[in-house]
Amino acid sequence: MKELSKSKLTDFLQNERDNCYWFWFKGKINRKNLSGTLEWNGQRLKNGFYNCFDIMSGKWNGQSKAEFEKNYKRVKDIVDKSNGDCDKMVSLSRTQAGRIHDEWKALNRAMVAKEKGHEEIFEVFFHRAYELGSVTKQAYREYRLEKLGI
Repeated sequence: MKELSKSKLTDFLQNERDNCYWFWFKGKINRKNLSGTLEWNGQRLKNGFYNCFDIMSGKWNGQSKAEFEKNYKRVKDIVDKSNGDCDKMVSLSRTQAGRIHDEWKALNRAMVAKEKGHEEIFEVFFHRAYELGSVTKQAYREYRLEKLGI
């Protein structure tokens, strides 16, 4: 799989850390309310800090929260529309995968399908990620050999 170089990853994490600091220092108020919890200057600043913190902790696998949730919804929609028919599941997956032009979207959707236990859907999106370039030839080859039991 395509990996970020160490310097790019460090720059990304540095930027996210700076964003978290900004939300923390801009949003918090230096007093606590009666229940002893920290008060915030506004709900948007509080949400910004916690969203930034979730991104830093890897909660959404490098995606926005909306993209992360959308992948789960799309896989669920495929399963629901197919009514357990494996051929229809593969057909719907191919249609959807063909419309994806972002290699990371295809890979993330494949990982959601694998997590949910839908191997057929995983294969379609994983192959699309390979076609778009986010999966290396070696990683795809290893997956195919593993699938064959070699």
